[in-house]
Amino acid sequence: NTEVTTIEPDLKSLIKEVGSFDGVVYAHVHSDFKPLQFVKPELVNEISYDNYGMFVEVMRSLKKARGLNNGASIVAISSISSIRAMKAKMAFCASKAALDAAIRCLAVELGDKGIRINSVQKGGVDTDFEKGHIQDVNAINDGATEQKQILGITKAEEVANVIAFLLSDATKTITGTSIVIDGGYTL
Repeated sequence: NTEVTTIEPDLKSLIKEVGSFDGVVYAHVHSDFKPLQFVKPELVNEISYDNYGMFVEVMRSLKKARGLNNGASIVAISSISSIRAMKAKMAFCASKAALDAAIRCLAVELGDKGIRINSVQKGGVDTDFEKGHIQDVNAINDGATEQKQILGITKAEEVANVIAFLLSDATKTITGTSIVIDGGYTL
């Protein structure tokens, strides 16, 4: 459920039922590809809320409900779009840049409890290319994703492996950072 009014009570209920978390993955992604003349305030607000605002509300609710154990790890799914621009992706790019900025700020705020928080900035992933809107934006940008990912399109399993690594105890001092997995797109 993505209604802002239900996030806090839903998380509070879940924490009461299962206890506090050692790991959290925020993987909600809302992308819409529209040229500037079609980017209306409603679209900006919706994409910003889904990619950034909801994440902040989840984190606020977890903190308030004491839903994160000391030493917990949080990983949010971001995008290379937060650091690289493409046509018709302004609202999405800005929302993911805001998410990555929040990651850095929360790392400082939660660090005293040993809580690590990072993001994964993914490029083109094989499962994304099954979606019509990805095919559309790839066409708008003259196949840029496939051309610029010099090592090829990333497999979903590779992204999952990076997330698992960040959640694991193998990374007790990585926090406030974004790990890029993009087949070389941002080089």
